[in-house]
Amino acid sequence: MSDSDGLVRIPKHDQPRLRLRVGLRNEEAIEFDARSLPDDPIPLTAPRDISVPGTAAPSAPVAVPDTTTAQPQPGGGHLMRFARIGVFPQDRDITEASSQDSTAVRYGVLIEIELVWQSLGAEAGATLYSISLGPGEEVKLAISDGRWRKSPDARERPLQIVAKMVGARQIGDGLDAMPLDACVAADLSSAAADTVKLLAERTARTCEALRRRALGVTELDGEKASGATLRTLRNMRSEGVLTYHFVEPIERHRVIVRTPRFRPALLVPFRLPNIATREVVQRFGHALRRNLLDRNLGADFDLVRGPDAVPAAVEQRVYAHIAAHLAYYSATIIAAGDPAERFFALAKLRDPRGHPLTDLIENTVVDRVGIYVAFPLRSVAHASPEWRSALTSSSGQPPRTSQEFSVTLPVPGVWLRSELFPAQVATERDAGAEDVPAEGRTERRKRR
Repeated sequence: MSDSDGLVRIPKHDQPRLRLRVGLRNEEAIEFDARSLPDDPIPLTAPRDISVPGTAAPSAPVAVPDTTTAQPQPGGGHLMRFARIGVFPQDRDITEASSQDSTAVRYGVLIEIELVWQSLGAEAGATLYSISLGPGEEVKLAISDGRWRKSPDARERPLQIVAKMVGARQIGDGLDAMPLDACVAADLSSAAADTVKLLAERTARTCEALRRRALGVTELDGEKASGATLRTLRNMRSEGVLTYHFVEPIERHRVIVRTPRFRPALLVPFRLPNIATREVVQRFGHALRRNLLDRNLGADFDLVRGPDAVPAAVEQRVYAHIAAHLAYYSATIIAAGDPAERFFALAKLRDPRGHPLTDLIENTVVDRVGIYVAFPLRSVAHASPEWRSALTSSSGQPPRTSQEFSVTLPVPGVWLRSELFPAQVATERDAGAEDVPAEGRTERRKRR
């Protein structure tokens, strides 16, 4: 049985062969040469379908799953939710962070859209590194994977990281749907088509960017680099040269962008007093730092939000910047703050007809748009006459806009494959090779 991390720990033994069965008892056993196994954990391929008796997963070489792409399973998949705020052309000024302060609420549309990720199976990608070891040789290798964050307190799945990279994640991590950049919606049909196209293009670019990030295997020379994983390989077999291949694992997905849905939204401005203080900066430092308008103040802002003493001139620069953009940073704090405190702030505000906002909207932040915080309205009846007419007409004939495409996503970690070249084969190859200096023949490592 595996533990909470999915690892199966095998007791030490002196047997030269190791037989493992992944799945049920009717699965074929996978046989390994125990002397060629590394000290680190190795991945194994689980059966694709264990519901049919008599079927079994094919035998796999050491540490390399079956490279045959699995057939997509019907239905299901991982669901991603995104949200986008749209406004009429006459309200395009509110999408800018430098928009003038206002105390009046604005109306818009909430475009809700979903992505369905269906896995087409994992397979081996390019060979990253190869190294050959003679009998009794040992080598230490450092694996540096810069594609995924490695935080011990945030174990996010790759698809969750992709969603955050695709969305305009600015106000926080606790949203039900990842926000996208606000848009100008002259009509709902064009807004839906533009949102589907934007989401498909961003998803494809994100997956390509992840694959272009640094992933390398190097022979350890000195101390291990920070964040690198150390692997020790050795050849315990006396009958030949053992070659290890490090392979990049990839997974192919079918991505389906569903037709967007529309809901009325209310954009509320806020103006909080006394937020240019160190207590507020330290409490909401993460959200404020992510939404900092002047990136040149980043170093000063980090000093103010830290625990150490700060020069008065540094504090003055940060506080003056916050005070000059009070409405913008007030909206940022409200969007990232506590829902209970936000409810009491909303209870003090009224819509143009005098109704308390808490009776009209859901206390769920969709996004921060300029100096406004966007909330979904409970009913179309609470929207402005223009949006009420647009949403009512679109509900009778909803636009059918969807898209389907395929992407390749890197899988965290690397796969390891080994090949044994018997001594007789190696001797025949050496006999047919050109004469080389003696010191050159002692080099058995082959790097790719």
